[in-house]
Amino acid sequence: VKTGRILTAKLLLGQAVDGITHCAIGDGDASFTDPQNPPAPDIGQTGLGNERARKRYYKRTFLKEDAEGALLETGEETNTIGVFFRFDEAEANGITIREYGFFGGDVQYVQSVTEDLAMGGVFHQDTNPTGEVLHPGYLYEVKNIPDFNKISDTRVELVGIIKI
Repeated sequence: VKTGRILTAKLLLGQAVDGITHCAIGDGDASFTDPQNPPAPDIGQTGLGNERARKRYYKRTFLKEDAEGALLETGEETNTIGVFFRFDEAEANGITIREYGFFGGDVQYVQSVTEDLAMGGVFHQDTNPTGEVLHPGYLYEVKNIPDFNKISDTRVELVGIIKI
């Protein structure tokens, strides 16, 4: 998306922004149930269709490909990075996850949120006063996944793999 390109440009210029730092999940477009027909991409998108939870990464690392094509963590610098996110046991339960996005830059939560997890989407005084994300940052990439129903205590792990 366009804001992902802006984030990349700011990083390349050496401006004081952080790279990919957060993953958001949401229930998005309820009509999306067929994996062969995802919603049309929108390069102007700046957020998820309906963000429900967001979490800060727990690990960022360089990756390299082994002889069988698997990506492995490495201490050496490569052109591939992995950004790892985990939504633990009780986080974001009871929602149907149809979309996720990776954000970077100046992501901020409302003042009362002091942990890595924020619920309820982007705060707005009138339209979403319970949202815990104060500033969403730059949306780097968004993906749609069909009807992943997270009803009860399960863990979701997402890894953003970026090859430059």
